[in-house]
Parts: sequence; C-alpha cells; structure tokens
Amino acid sequence: MLFQTRPRFILTVLASVVVASTVSCGRSSARQVTRLGDDLLVSGPTGTVMDSVTGDVIVAGRDPLFGGSAGGDYIGAGGRQIIGGRIHGSVRAAGGYVRVTGSVDRNATIAGGDVGLDSTADIGRNAYLVGGNVAVDGTVRGALLASGGTVVLNGTFGHDVEVRGDALRVGPHAVITGNLRYRVPAGKVHIDSGARISGKVTALPVSRGWGMRWLLMLGFLVAGIFVVSLVPRFTIEAAAIIPERPFRTALVGFGWLILVPIAVIIAAITIIGIPLAVITALLYGVVVYLSSVPFSVWIGWRLFGARARAGHEGAVLNFLVGGLLLLLVGIIPVVGLLVTLIAACVGLGAIVLRALALRRERLAEPV
Repeated sequence: MLFQTRPRFILTVLASVVVASTVSCGRSSARQVTRLGDDLLVSGPTGTVMDSVTGDVIVAGRDPLFGGSAGGDYIGAGGRQIIGGRIHGSVRAAGGYVRVTGSVDRNATIAGGDVGLDSTADIGRNAYLVGGNVAVDGTVRGALLASGGTVVLNGTFGHDVEVRGDALRVGPHAVITGNLRYRVPAGKVHIDSGARISGKVTALPVSRGWGMRWLLMLGFLVAGIFVVSLVPRFTIEAAAIIPERPFRTALVGFGWLILVPIAVIIAAITIIGIPLAVITALLYGVVVYLSSVPFSVWIGWRLFGARARAGHEGAVLNFLVGGLLLLLVGIIPVVGLLVTLIAACVGLGAIVLRALALRRERLAEPV
C-alpha cells in the first residue's frame, strides 16, 4: 500500500537522514572501488560508474552517477543521484535528488526528496516512486505506484497508474493504457485535455489515517539508530545469527510473536496477574516494534558485502540502508506485508536467541 497524504516533509527528512549518515560514515574523501566476483561496489564523493558490470552495482556517495551497463541490479544511496546507462535487473535507490535517465529491464523502486524519470528513461516492468516531488516523463511499461507532495505524469504507462499525494498533474503528453486511480485532495488534480487515458479515471477517498503510520515509520528509523548506537555489539551479534540459522530464527520469532500475547491474556484473567500482564504487554510492544532492526542490519551487510564497515558506524550505516530498503518494500501491496511480517519474525527470533545465549554465557561464568 502506498503512502497517502502529506509525504513531502517526512520523505525529505527520511532521505536526508539516510544520505547524511551514508556520507558521514564514509569519511574518506577518496573514491573506493571494490569488485566481489561479478559485483561492483563504489563509495566516495562522486561514486561515478561508467563501466560494464556483469553483476550488481552498489553505489554510495554524495553525487553518484551511473552511465554504464549492469547485468544485475543497481542499488544506490546518495545526495544527488543520476542513473543512466542500461540496467538489466532492478533499480533500488534513495537520496535527496534521484533521476533515472537510462533503461531498466525490471522494476524501479526509488525514494527521495525529489524523484523523477526523465524522458529518456525506460522501465521494463513496474515503478514504485516515493518523494517530496515525483515527476515521470519517461516510459513505464508496467504499472506505476507513486506517492509525493506533488506528482507530475507526462510519460507513457503500459498498465494501471495509482497516485497518492497532495497534488496531481497529468500533462498533455501522458499516455496511460490502463486505469488511473488517485487519492488526492479535491481541487488539487489537473488532467490535461491532451492526455490519453484508455481505462477509467477514479478519484478515491482521501484517508487521514496515514499520519500515524508516517510517524511510526520515521520513529522506527530514529529508534533503530538509537538502539544500534546504544547496544551495537548485541545488535551485530543478533544480526549474525540470521544467516547461520535462518529457519530456526524465523521459527523462534514466530513462536514468540504468537505465544507472548496468549500468555499476557492468561495472566490478565487473574487480578493479581494484571500488573504483570500490562508490563509484559508494553515491553512486548516495544520489542516487536524494533524487531526488524537486526534484520535491517543483516540486509545492509548483504548489500555492502565485504565493503561493510565494522564497528559502531558500520552497524548504523547497515541499519539505515537496510531499514530504508525494508520500508520501501513495505509500500508494495501484498508483497510488502509479507516481507514486513517475515522481517519481524526473523528479527524477533534473532533478538531472543542472542538474549538466551548471553544468559547461558553469564550462568557459565565462574562465581
């Protein structure tokens, strides 16, 4: 499900936090390039890539620029990001300013303060765009889901288009083969008479209930940074459990996710147990809310590979990149809900297993 109204301010903050943290954690002014098999990892002030890469391209910097060819996916984080060339996989990018000018064979998932697909951009499948401002002048051969303070559509779309935001403008060159559905306040929608829309145009009711979700999402990033900074070693060790015992971790997390509420209900039945039930429920809510933190750190590790930084700064950077990617996936209907549930189960399981391991270690210590 896409974000609804008033996204401009929070999206700008989100993008700024990620970009600032990425740049601050990478304090070296030199451009660093690492090849891991077929993959290429680049970091530094410019992060320019003009080469042909058979695998994935991962770029982080103040002003990333891609103009080569990628056989896999493109993953980028930066202040001002230009994505050109040819990408045979998908694009996943976040930044203050993100523009796609090249060809993408699969999907494009982008979040930032100012997001756009230029007239030369060609997305082979679907595009998921979230930004303070969103502008699409290129081609999206699949469906488009866009959310922004202002959304401008003036390109070609092969399937349905859904928009949520504060304002929508459909330009004279827009061609929409499917349906157009939008959740935009009345009086903030302008559809040019020259636009060609084959399907139905539907104005959906604007719900104001998304303000709380925005706060929860922003709160997750802020609280996650605090937790990783406060207990970096525990967070890193919990994240390390995930690749070692993925199925057990998920099973333990799912069990705790289900069994703890049942125990709380049983305790609340008796008058004596009510205080314990209330305290347990509050602690359970906090832990579940932050359960995806180890999972996000692990995602960051996976994205950066051998280039992942160690220590406190590395853990924060991994969390920010992984957490933002998790939030981006979470906006996709159905799939996002499933991925979010898996992340919560796996992350909760990692926290429980690491806590139990620490308890065993302390009991084994000589008195």
